[in-house]
Amino acid sequence: MRVPLRYSDEAAEGLSEGPTRRDLERLLRHYRVGELRAARRAERGFVNDNWIVDATTGRLFVQRRHPLLCQPELIRAQHSLIHRLRESGFPAPTIVPTITTETFLVIDGDWYEIQEYIEGAPYEHDRLTHLEEAALTLGRYHTLVEGFAPRALRHPSQVVRPGVVARSLTDLITSWQVPRDPNGADIARQLEAEAADLTACFSEHGPLYHLVIHGDYYADNLIFKGDQIVGVVDYDKACWQPRVRELAEALIYFSSPRPSHMKHIVYSGHLRWEPFSMFLHGYAETATLDDEEIRALPDYIGCIWLLFSLQRLMEEERRPQHAMEALQEVLGLASWAKANGDQMRDAASSVVCRQQSK
Repeated sequence: MRVPLRYSDEAAEGLSEGPTRRDLERLLRHYRVGELRAARRAERGFVNDNWIVDATTGRLFVQRRHPLLCQPELIRAQHSLIHRLRESGFPAPTIVPTITTETFLVIDGDWYEIQEYIEGAPYEHDRLTHLEEAALTLGRYHTLVEGFAPRALRHPSQVVRPGVVARSLTDLITSWQVPRDPNGADIARQLEAEAADLTACFSEHGPLYHLVIHGDYYADNLIFKGDQIVGVVDYDKACWQPRVRELAEALIYFSSPRPSHMKHIVYSGHLRWEPFSMFLHGYAETATLDDEEIRALPDYIGCIWLLFSLQRLMEEERRPQHAMEALQEVLGLASWAKANGDQMRDAASSVVCRQQSK
């Protein structure tokens, strides 16, 4: 029996902004997937317009790309990455081709792609086997993309460098008029000193190993069945970067406390040593860090904390009442990263040594 198209309550709000039934029916005519039966807006995804669609042949993940992500060469490079991963047995999604074998489709200026829907469950933060599997899978990803370097993925991305931190800090201090606050000038000087210390540290880094990072490796892009990852999705941010940057971002995400210890910034608090070490151990099962990456790891963690905290604070329409408290939290993270740099390096070195001795 044919089931009429249904939209979830969330999707019904602002429906004009998403594809209509007629849009989806017309889209599916370009694929060998049968007729449309039902659809609902996907909870996952904040940039693209994503839909879970039931067609005659099965369930699909339909993505209408954000206008800034609609460059043909970029899309083909991302799809080439996904194809390479799938050929190696990595749990990347299966892209459904059009009837002309293209991997994306443009209709009335909207850019679409369709993937087979991956059934599974979300990452559980209190499940250590999920943490270990996430770490091992990231290491496996980094191993499989070695030697893969399409030109389209070498586009300038959001660079994690102390110079960018310094510029963001200057912009925020100016916008918020920080020195006018009784404690503001002192906080500003301390943050500027942290940025200067990072600049000195980065200048001492030797050549760092680069590859095409996933770019958005966190819980919402991992799909589990039991303790095993059956899907790693969303390659829109894949780009050529130092490998240690992605490891640093993953360690921040998977080792941070929950619930948050912070009230005013995007990050939740100082890293916890047990998940930090466990993630490094799992990662080292399938990928091995070199000495320069181990040396740079805490510097990248501190730089990421500073950079993205400041940039998110700059998104405030005006200076919030909690401005000084937020900057104190940012300063606390940066100070922690510097104070615990040697311990982070020791943890990484010991894990690598254990793996090499096996």
